[in-house]
Amino acid sequence: MRRLTKIICTLGPTAGTPRLIEALAKGGMSVARINLSHGTWEEHRKTIRIVKALNKTLASRGKLPSGIGILLDTQGAEVRTGKMAVPLKIRRGELVVFSHKPVKNERKQVVIVDHDKFAQDVREAERVLVDNGKMSLELVSVRKDGSVVLKAIEQGVIGSRKHINLPGANLDMPSITKNDWISIKNAADEGVDFLGLSFVRKAEEVEEVRRYLTKRGKHITLVAKIETRQAMECLPEIIDASDAVMVARGDLGSEIPFEKMPVAQDDIVRLSRKAGKPVIVATHMLESMIQNPLPTRAEVTDIAHAATCYTDLTMLSAETANGAHPLKALDAMDRVLRETEAHLAKSSRMLTAEIRTERDAQAEAAVTQAISAGAAAIAVMTRTGQTAREIARFRAHLPVIAFTPDASVQRALALSFGVFPLVTPFKNDPETTVVAGIALARKAGLLKKGDRFILVTDARTHEDNVSTIQERKV
Repeated sequence: MRRLTKIICTLGPTAGTPRLIEALAKGGMSVARINLSHGTWEEHRKTIRIVKALNKTLASRGKLPSGIGILLDTQGAEVRTGKMAVPLKIRRGELVVFSHKPVKNERKQVVIVDHDKFAQDVREAERVLVDNGKMSLELVSVRKDGSVVLKAIEQGVIGSRKHINLPGANLDMPSITKNDWISIKNAADEGVDFLGLSFVRKAEEVEEVRRYLTKRGKHITLVAKIETRQAMECLPEIIDASDAVMVARGDLGSEIPFEKMPVAQDDIVRLSRKAGKPVIVATHMLESMIQNPLPTRAEVTDIAHAATCYTDLTMLSAETANGAHPLKALDAMDRVLRETEAHLAKSSRMLTAEIRTERDAQAEAAVTQAISAGAAAIAVMTRTGQTAREIARFRAHLPVIAFTPDASVQRALALSFGVFPLVTPFKNDPETTVVAGIALARKAGLLKKGDRFILVTDARTHEDNVSTIQERKV
């Protein structure tokens, strides 16, 4: 059975060579992610060009017909520790000084932070969390020189460039920072497919980025990363303003009580699906496999839960970026998703989704007919990808084969559940295009001789194009 939930792999020091990126692509990676919080733009450009070259090479060999999309994550309004020669070992109850600038003649251990308003924002925080909550501290005092004294709640280690969360505080910095605007410009110049907007708090921030790209004549699919309390409070508006959504569980799990995280994840997935927006479940999915060759039982269940909620994609972060077993982590995620999807296919044929428009009704009709006919797939002719996304919203346990003449649309559809896009030149005669598309689908292993499939396409009339649903046989 072909896997329908897509997988994003983060590239980095471990997974940054052409050989390993190709291995990830062949192993089932649909989207390659680059985290702009780490590395330089020179390194990122090199990685982007490796993926683009790989797309061309493998497509020409017929090895990767659906292509690999490229996702760049901005750094966003985050606070991190500075660079350290060696990590600091902190004892439980120890007083530690956090400061934006060096502190002279200080006997306590000092952690430099990259946020000049840290002393102001920490007053609003319930506590201070380092490295996604691996260590927590509480406020003791704020000094006149702007340094902050914190008390360690438990022992731990604080290293270089570790993320700092201030739950309850509304950081005094723009969500889209000056550095982010440089990254957005570079992303547009490099022609990447997806842009992950970190730490967005409201819909207006997504719209501001879209206006900037539109003025430059660029189109990039905007992915809103939900990882703050403020974003959860404005969730419907942010989903509406975005092209896709990510459940960024690392920081969100530090911002809200951990017992609320499962419900928050399910709410984000449900509302995104309802709006017809692709949704990604990310962070800590196979954290133990950064070191270990096998996942924990809890991690396996976590992946299965994401699949049961019908997320469009799951994501690997440090597991592939700098883990010891990137290919094994991808294989583990792939196996769990396949097994869960096979189980779901036995108990349900499609999801019930709200019918908002006539196009939604046509998409539902196509899925219903495919299930009734025992079809092997649903094929669509699409110039923008919209028809394929509308059909994917109903989560039929069938591949949706999207014939499109545009390679950028092909890569954009890498975010959509169960959609396998194939670049197919559109001819004046629609039937000629269909025949060519079927040949490509057979070559890609998506259809075989004797298969029944449902074809969704447009038929010309005297006044307009009319959507048609046909049952075909290969």
